[in-house]
Formats: sequence, C-alpha cells, structure tokens
Amino acid sequence: IYDTRGIPPQMVVTGSAKLDTDRKVGDSLAGRYFSYRLHPLDVKEATAILPPEEAFRRILTVSGFPEPFLKNNPDYYGRWARTHQDIILRQDMLDLERVTDIQTIERLVDMLARRVGSTVSYANLANDLQRDPKTIKKWINYLENLYIIFSVKPYSKKIARAHLREPKYYFYNTAAVKGDDGAKFENLVACALLKEVNFQQDTRGASIDLCFLRSKDGKEIDFAVIENDLPTQMIECKWKDQSPVSAFKYFRSFFPEAKAIQLVGSGLSKELHFSNGQMRIFSAPRWLAELAL
Repeated sequence: IYDTRGIPPQMVVTGSAKLDTDRKVGDSLAGRYFSYRLHPLDVKEATAILPPEEAFRRILTVSGFPEPFLKNNPDYYGRWARTHQDIILRQDMLDLERVTDIQTIERLVDMLARRVGSTVSYANLANDLQRDPKTIKKWINYLENLYIIFSVKPYSKKIARAHLREPKYYFYNTAAVKGDDGAKFENLVACALLKEVNFQQDTRGASIDLCFLRSKDGKEIDFAVIENDLPTQMIECKWKDQSPVSAFKYFRSFFPEAKAIQLVGSGLSKELHFSNGQMRIFSAPRWLAELAL
C-alpha cells in the first residue's frame, strides 16, 4: 500500500501483532515512523457514552474490547472470548512462533488468569506444568508479544530491602481474569494505568513507566507511576475496604512527594482524606473517568 501509487499513506492500522514482531527483527526504521498503541476501552474513554459506574461494570463483566462492550451481553461475550483466544493461540502464535504445545500454553494462560494481582514465579509455574522454567518464561514472552498479557515489574531504586525479582501479570481482557471481584478490579486499574502510560510515551516521548512497590518484608502498594526514575503516584486498589492502607506510610518515607491514592471499587460515596490530605481515597469509577498522569 506504499510506493505503488505515488501517494504514501499517512497511517497504517493493524490488529495483528505481526507488524510489531517483524519490526524487532528487521529494519528498525528509526526516526522514520512513530507507533501508537491502541488499547481496549477504559472507563475514561467509555464515559463519552456511559456513566462511569456503568462503564466500570461492563469492563469487569464483558471486557473493554469494543464489540462485546457495546453489545453488553454475557452470553455473546463468552462466545467472543473463546473465539478471540483460540484465534490468537492457535493461529497467530503458530504463524509467529515455532510452538507446538498449544494445550500446555492454554493451561498456562488459565493459571495466569487465576494469579492476577500476585507475583509470578517461573519456577512454580514450571513445576505445575512439568516444563523447564526457561520454557515458561519464553512462552510468557510470546503471550506478551501477542497482547494477551502484560507485565508490571517491581520498582527497586532507593527502597531499602526492595523485592527485586518476580513481576505481576495482567490481562488486556479484564473479564478473562478468574478470581474474585478484587482481582478483576486490580486488573481493570492496571489496564487503565498502562493505557495512560503508553499514551504519554507514544505522544510525548515521556520517561514514564508503571511498576509496583514491594519490600522483602511484605509491604506492598499495587501500582506506582514512575516518572524520571521516581514514583510520582502510588496507587492501591481495594474492592470495599475504605480504611487507609498502612504501607503508604512506609513508602512515603522514601517518596514524600509522591501522591498516595487508594481506589475503592464498590461502596464509596465520597472522597476521603487522611494525613492532612497527603493520602486520599476515591471511588474508583469516578477517579478512572478523569484519569490523567
């Protein structure tokens, strides 16, 4: 579609991971094109047509992918989700990678869907699936390349006794998460934050990233927005608990300038303030509707 008619197009839009995969092994095209990552609908985008609470509910139950989101039918979503994953694993993966053990990879996807919100050990997964840890890590990398999952890694700089190794994995399809409401809620927030981070990276070239905070003695905050190597926002997700999380106090000793934000998925009617306004608790749908990093 380029160079043949003398009218080079301004944009190429693809729903396939193949273009991104080929870029990694071929001509880099550095400085000659800019890529923009398109994500499923989030609460902020969906509020153009729906109240925040309804958009939030739909993403939890039928995903943020446009077709099932707009149809808002659980039965349709079930059929769509089965077809969507089957096409990715049994067609796209076979096209892009030399993989034959698709059934075990399907089991891996199911296991990851049950461990959202927890750090993932390749060794433990390898033991459960009777495979080598290197193979598990390679398969997970394939799943990331095909935009089924994405990783959030621990932030380690300037934190004493920081937890340095195991990442968390989240699904672009929040409704695919197999856990309680809290796990799906955390996944929804992860997707919204990653979408905003990618937007800042793609449009401004910003030095920004998404991590989580965790110390070796178990103190943890679900997410941290990192700008220029320092956390600017610390974000904790709680489905119903409106009590301030004690870990904020610990991490604020390292990052006193970072905003401390606790999101409550259900039951919060008004914004709450603690520690002289340094820590704030929000209703998640309303906060996500106005999300801006």
